Amino acid sequence: MSRKHHIPRQNSANYERSFFGRRQGRSTSPLRIGILDDLLPKIELPEEKLLLEQNISPEELFGRPYSKYWLEIGFGYGEHMATLLRNNPDTGYLGAEPFIGGMSAFLMNLQEDEAHDNVRALMDDGMIIARSIKPNSLDGIYVLNPDPWHKKRHHKRRIINQVNLDVFADILKPGAPLVLTTDVENLAEWMCTQASNHPAFKWTANSKDDFYTPPKDWITTRYEEKGAKGAKKMVYMFFERKE
Repeated sequence: MSRKHHIPRQNSANYERSFFGRRQGRSTSPLRIGILDDLLPKIELPEEKLLLEQNISPEELFGRPYSKYWLEIGFGYGEHMATLLRNNPDTGYLGAEPFIGGMSAFLMNLQEDEAHDNVRALMDDGMIIARSIKPNSLDGIYVLNPDPWHKKRHHKRRIINQVNLDVFADILKPGAPLVLTTDVENLAEWMCTQASNHPAFKWTANSKDDFYTPPKDWITTRYEEKGAKGAKKMVYMFFERKE
């Protein structure tokens, strides 16, 4: 890898990272390395602004103001976010994906587009963005199919926990959605319990069927279509930041 900022930075501001694990599994092809070198700098979030101090307005991270701002943490291959930013050109999207394979796939999805003005990305832990954004400034957050950390001793590493929910509650506007998905049964129970027990969020489901039913305009990803090993059903959880 030729660019130094492909190497994720270390802890800062007494923040214990919520991401653990390998960022590169298989060898990265020359094509993907090339697109990382070419396109990522055009949309990359500047690390010097991400100080984990909740002092950055989303407007400062884009070339122009947008009507809304959303954050997607761990966007995988990026099909969901790529479709969103094309369908909603007046919304600014912030995205984080720590894996080289995922980020390069997302960039390959974008390479034919003429402009990428409404997306800014970080190849690192998404909580770095969340802990840098000003309170009451986001119109929504997606956390789709996060790492389940199956072993009980690793449950503290799950991204949906009371500490991170405190951060989400701070940066979301009143009434803004927090959208969570997983196809891991015990993780779904964990995520739903954690978010339901948080005083700043309310679950918008009306019945058990809502647990397994995506909205009509839902963007289905390759992960959902293929299904992870041992997966049963995809679970969709929609929470709302209380007024």
